[in-house]
Amino acid sequence: MLKAHHKEIGVTESRISGKGSGRYKYPVQTALLLFILIPVLSGCTTSTINDSRLASEKDAVSLIWPNPPEPARVAYLKTIERPRDIGAQTGFFAKLAEYIMGARVDDIVKPYGVAVDSGGRIIVADTAFRRIHIFDAAKKKYISFDEAGDSAFSSPIAVATDGADNIYATDSTLGKVFVFNKKGGFLFDFSAGRRPTGIAVGREDKVLYVSDTIEHNIKVYDLKGKLLRTIGKYGTGPGEFNYPVDLYADRNGELYVIDAMNYRVQIFDRSGKFVTKFGKQGDGTGDFGRPKGIAVDRDGHIYVADALFDAVQIFDREGRYLLSFGSLGVEAGMFWMPCGVYIDEGDNIYVADSYNRRVQVFEYLGNG
Repeated sequence: MLKAHHKEIGVTESRISGKGSGRYKYPVQTALLLFILIPVLSGCTTSTINDSRLASEKDAVSLIWPNPPEPARVAYLKTIERPRDIGAQTGFFAKLAEYIMGARVDDIVKPYGVAVDSGGRIIVADTAFRRIHIFDAAKKKYISFDEAGDSAFSSPIAVATDGADNIYATDSTLGKVFVFNKKGGFLFDFSAGRRPTGIAVGREDKVLYVSDTIEHNIKVYDLKGKLLRTIGKYGTGPGEFNYPVDLYADRNGELYVIDAMNYRVQIFDRSGKFVTKFGKQGDGTGDFGRPKGIAVDRDGHIYVADALFDAVQIFDREGRYLLSFGSLGVEAGMFWMPCGVYIDEGDNIYVADSYNRRVQVFEYLGNG
């Protein structure tokens, strides 16, 4: 189990310039010029970029928390910003556009929700791009989609997968949950309250949890979108909420809720019965400033991303602070307004580093 490592967490303001993003169009008249530059694209430019990124990754390999001589508990693994970070080939015209116009047609722009399916594919809800990205590192493939049937995404927030690797995505503006098969094919959608944000699948019970932030409750659906029950109401007492956002369902079927404006985490059993809570507002170790994503590792440690502190804090089930990793910045292992968190079956930790336009991957090392 993790031991407590106390470190003061303060609130820092910064003016960090962002990266370029978005989709760009270039005129047909430039086509001939683009063909002239094909050798450049396949030559030294790609090599320089890759060499630079490899050097950066090499420097980051030794990032561990806590610092020696304490035993390492969390280690940095890698960063994903675009398809080529997993070895996926960039399309010909997309590569040309990126080189000439600075376009980043498939780059992550503003990630919020993140999940991983049974095949290890990383699924990212991109609120600014209004897109769902899917990174398949094992097969070095990338796919994405930005519409569901006749509807384009307006504000995709969170994603989750079920036992069949179907993908569920909340759209907070449209008030819906959209459901896709593992290949990104649209299946169906259903209304999910006034402002659906967080989403999680209870695998054993085959239920879908959706936080309705405006209604201050958690709605429970079957996997076809039929409403089964509602958990909670507005308030500050146990089992009550003040703008609930992110959710996580653990291996035992328990539900963890970020109760954002009550500055706490609440835990419920698989029947929706309140179990326990912890947390308070503040700017010190173990306090919450702007809690967002939440996840749980194999030993029951609870990870909470805080967008105000630019860090991920780790707690035990009783709410005792154990450790934190990350700080404000753009380098590997640093964050700028982290949001969604997901922990897969191998205890890899995925953090949507929102304003740094990337997903960072860490590993829980346990007691080893």
